[in-house]
Amino acid sequence: MDLLIKLDIELHEEMSIPLLIDIFSRMILTCESITHEKEAAWYLTADTLEEALQKKAFNEYAPTDLLETIPYFDCMESIWANETKALKIKYTSSGLIYNLEFIIEEINHVNKNSIIDALDYYFDTYKIVCMRIDTNGYRYNRKNVFPDRLPVGWMLYLNQIITQEQVPMAAQLITIENEKNKGTLIISKEGVFDGSNKDDIKKSNEIEIQLTALGLLPLIREIYN
Repeated sequence: MDLLIKLDIELHEEMSIPLLIDIFSRMILTCESITHEKEAAWYLTADTLEEALQKKAFNEYAPTDLLETIPYFDCMESIWANETKALKIKYTSSGLIYNLEFIIEEINHVNKNSIIDALDYYFDTYKIVCMRIDTNGYRYNRKNVFPDRLPVGWMLYLNQIITQEQVPMAAQLITIENEKNKGTLIISKEGVFDGSNKDDIKKSNEIEIQLTALGLLPLIREIYN
């Protein structure tokens, strides 16, 4: 069984090419820590595969000289390693959303703790508005309860302190508190969350309902205002 994992991070940072390169480097490391696989190279996109293969952006996670010469943001909207691994950036009016999407071929290789460890860097380094980890199209296939609110999926970070007493059905709540961020990482399931599994969907739905009842689950439009 394949597991499609999608990581969405909403950052509010003043962007620059060095910061953008750092984001991509870190995402490659995140990808490696979750898949336990290293890619020899990552490439910029182009009109054809032949052209793209001439635009090596990273040797593993180390940037190449090519990145120092590209026009600001012209080519750095996405990089790719193979047909199942791509790192993408989507621009918004209030900041940037960084999307990490890849396929895990064997579900047993996914480790929740390695994912959490990989996220620590983002929490310590960037101002995060929200962060979501989705699997197998939970949000894309509209399995969440409220289409106008953030989905919980497997993991959701919100910039507010939430206690286990408030959301007892959550598998784990991790408090994030440092110079950059103060909030809570909500984890719906201890094991691997499958966004197409009926029981997992029900668990995430219950958490979304409870958070909404407490006024803790933001509207999507509130995130971008």
